[in-house]
Amino acid sequence: MFGSSGDDGRVNTVNPAEALPTRPAAVVAIEAPTADVRILRMTMADGAPFAFRAGQYAQVSFAGLPPRDYSLANVPGSETLEFHVRVNAERSVGRHIRDQLAVGDRVSISGPFGQAYLRADHEGPIVAVAGGTGLVPIRSIIETALGSGMGQPIHLYLGARDEAELYEEQRFLGLAARHSNLRFVAVVSGPGRMGRRMGNVPDAVANDFATLAGFKAYVAGPPPMVEATLRILSSRGVSAADVHADPFTAGDHHSAPR
Repeated sequence: MFGSSGDDGRVNTVNPAEALPTRPAAVVAIEAPTADVRILRMTMADGAPFAFRAGQYAQVSFAGLPPRDYSLANVPGSETLEFHVRVNAERSVGRHIRDQLAVGDRVSISGPFGQAYLRADHEGPIVAVAGGTGLVPIRSIIETALGSGMGQPIHLYLGARDEAELYEEQRFLGLAARHSNLRFVAVVSGPGRMGRRMGNVPDAVANDFATLAGFKAYVAGPPPMVEATLRILSSRGVSAADVHADPFTAGDHHSAPR
């Protein structure tokens, strides 16, 4: 249903008919928030901005390796592009990023692509559900919505396998503290600390809402989580036209958006 995965990124979903120019960029920072995630920050080498909508992704090529598609974590208009990549030593691109990529390296970027972007004209409430590195496009969507003054209730759910996957939790808690319309819920399916909400994130959404009619929904994460969340959203009255979902292939970074 979502296609077959390549090495380390989203399934290649780019239609040749919508190919966009490839532009050079430079790596300016690399962070390792967890053992298997790298945060890459880049700037465009030509100095021109990389235009995109919050929630979209770019196609990135490293050192002549096959291109991979990664969502942008930053908000549109930022000078620095930010990607969160789940690395895997058994896959060529992830191995390169983990073991060889260095600040100053040049990469090639094209895009943007994807339809699971923020609909800024929506005035009703929003529910956003992310699992694992699905937090990347969801973070861009939430921060863009809040930064642009969207004042409707926004409910953000972040599901994780363990505490380590919640490396962006403090960022989201800070957003919720500054914006009274944002409610943030973290859910851990594996071992978690005392007081932590436990279980699967789709179940948490189902337990919290008897109805979601009139909501706009954004969902990103592993396909099983996305599919379970879509069933919950449908059962709670969210119309198909109001659901924007982006499944990620387990062990890679992304799969095909829809």
